[in-house]
Amino acid sequence: MRKCAKSIDEVKDYVRNLVGSPLKISVNKGRKKIIRYSGSVLAVYPQVFTLKIADNKNLELLSCSYSDIICGDIKLSEATAR
Repeated sequence: MRKCAKSIDEVKDYVRNLVGSPLKISVNKGRKKIIRYSGSVLAVYPQVFTLKIADNKNLELLSCSYSDIICGDIKLSEATAR
């Protein structure tokens, strides 16, 4: 089944609404390599957005484009507080 396509403006609004909230981040690196982080959206720019990674000492900041979300290379989901 084909995935429903989102426009770039819908993705920008989605990311803009997530600024500052705790997230679960999944990054698809290809060849069945999926890396998971926890963090938050730090800043939103016209072409890219930055993610602040909380649980990794080697990687503190990750910059991504909105097309990464459209393609499914990056998935953002809100972390639930327990």
